[in-house]
Amino acid sequence: MSGGQRLKLALAPVGWRILSGAWRMEATGATLPAGGPLIFACLHRDILPSIVHVRDYRPVLLVSTSPDGEILVRTLANRGYGFVRGASGENGGRAFVLLKQALAAGRHVGIAVDGPEGPYGVVQPGVLRLAQVAGVPIVPLRAEARHAKQLATWDRTVVPWPGTRVVMHHGQSLHPGPAASATELETSRDELASFLAGGEESV
Repeated sequence: MSGGQRLKLALAPVGWRILSGAWRMEATGATLPAGGPLIFACLHRDILPSIVHVRDYRPVLLVSTSPDGEILVRTLANRGYGFVRGASGENGGRAFVLLKQALAAGRHVGIAVDGPEGPYGVVQPGVLRLAQVAGVPIVPLRAEARHAKQLATWDRTVVPWPGTRVVMHHGQSLHPGPAASATELETSRDELASFLAGGEESV
């Protein structure tokens, strides 16, 4: 690990405590489905407030195998989250199987769907395949912050300032059934992408 990564690793937990505890979180939009596990889906842009928003659900988060992914895992350690390292697009791969097992065990799952390395805003198909084979609904999440810094990274990560109001928008849940055709899955993917792309403006 480089010196820069070690510094980020040392500072990240402190920064997370300061920021996440100071945001004024609100929720609006569709009612979340009840009675079973959920797949929470957001863009990498909104991953920080989304993680705070779903913390009471104690989800299993899909995290990339990159150094920044390692920093995220260590920062959130012992905070009730579970972790699977990899990418949801690996249909039949280790990460896909572990996420499916987590859902089968009743755990909720959280996925940043335009990853692990972009392109920005492009919903990868793995989340739809996972929902289909697991029989679990997808809950789209989009964050809007009144005051925030957007990082100059491929994913345009938004970091709300301490004390700012952050509104989490819930989209209508998506239920790609086991018999869904390729066309139906693509339609659901377009609906998910359209909702998630609506957060470019501030509140």
